Amino acid sequence: MQMQRGLMAGLLLAVLMTGCGGGSDEGHLATTGTVTVNGQPVANVVVTYIPQGTTGGNGGTATTDSSGRYEIVPTHGKSLPPGQYKVTVSRRLNPDGSPPDPNVPPMESSARETLPAKYTDADKTELNVTLVAGEKKPNDFAVKSLKK
Repeated sequence: MQMQRGLMAGLLLAVLMTGCGGGSDEGHLATTGTVTVNGQPVANVVVTYIPQGTTGGNGGTATTDSSGRYEIVPTHGKSLPPGQYKVTVSRRLNPDGSPPDPNVPPMESSARETLPAKYTDADKTELNVTLVAGEKKPNDFAVKSLKK
């Protein structure tokens, strides 16, 4: 009986040391870039990387700063694994042109999407990137807003 407890304790310790996602980030990539809308860098554009095919992980999301720059924050881990990603970009604005309150759910907000579905919809997006291990180039996106 005592031997079984020792084996169970050892097994539990091995499982805990392995962990979930506590492994190496080797081969993963910091992912940055700039988004321009109608040729101008803009703030508050949400950029989402969605893994495709055999690419691991859950992707990640970022919001552009005032210079249009973003840095993807993965759902898990410190960086994205190499591979292929669909990319969506979304820029919602209130009727007065101000960004929506991040604490208000989109369904309750008066903000509307200002970019076409070919950028915002994961099923229709024309944007994609391939992340290559060891490559540190930015992934920039130039998009056009919806016509008013």
